[in-house]
Amino acid sequence: MLIMVAILYVESGNIRPPTSWQTYGSAMFPQILLGVIAILSVLILVRSLFNSDSPQARERRTAMQWLRQNGAVLSLFAFFGLYALVLPVLGYLVSTMAFMVASLALLLGVDTRRKWAINLGVSVTLASLIYVIFHFGLNIWLP
Repeated sequence: MLIMVAILYVESGNIRPPTSWQTYGSAMFPQILLGVIAILSVLILVRSLFNSDSPQARERRTAMQWLRQNGAVLSLFAFFGLYALVLPVLGYLVSTMAFMVASLALLLGVDTRRKWAINLGVSVTLASLIYVIFHFGLNIWLP
């Protein structure tokens, strides 16, 4: 993961530089995300070094067990693919809010009105806040 982050960070230098009306440029957000991914990857690497499970203690999992345990992750990838498809059609705000509602519903399990309220509140607030920051603060246009 760290090698991939390094390659993507170097390639983010190919994103065109900021124009006269842009404060930071389009490469800033991907570079911030890559920095966060690098930090989290280092933490996972350090954690794996201190893992005390021996190879004999680990059980082999069947494909169905793996799917049951990782179904949410696969669903999130599917949601993200759908998000990428509808983003140019519906625009940033609608697409992002729908993606966040679906993702949080999957992760939180919205079985009560309180969880639905939290889900909708977080989704609308974060999507709108990011749009305002990029549009007005950074002068970067979102689709």
